[in-house]
This record gives sequence, C-alpha cells and structure tokens, in this order.
Amino acid sequence: MVFAMVFGAHLLPFSWLYMSKAYMIFAIAIPVISLILGIAVNSTAVAAAVCLMEICFLSILIFEVRKL
Repeated sequence: MVFAMVFGAHLLPFSWLYMSKAYMIFAIAIPVISLILGIAVNSTAVAAAVCLMEICFLSILIFEVRKL
C-alpha cells in the first residue's frame, strides 16, 4: 500500500511539467484508492488495483499525446 501511494504521489510534479490533467488526476487518485483498499482488503488486491489504474493511466496518456 505504501509503495503504491508513493508511486502515485510522485506523478504530481509531472502534471505541472507536462501540463497534463491525466497526471494530476492519477497523482491524487492512486494514493487515495491505495489507502482505501489497503485498509479494507489484502495487499494482492491493492497490487491488482494499481496495475489496472496504470493501464487506464497509460491509455489516457496515449490519447493525450495523439490529441496534440
């Protein structure tokens, strides 16, 4: 849970650097969802959820780049 929260939080400066809303949204969503899942369920579920969020994040970033 802690690793997932740190990973999500480190994305916040990139939202400013790349002027990307996707980075800002996921920099906030990943730590919050990881905290909630880490308290409620086991670490395997947290890891699976973070992997799914990263796939969504990657898809949104690809869409943003193609839009430019």
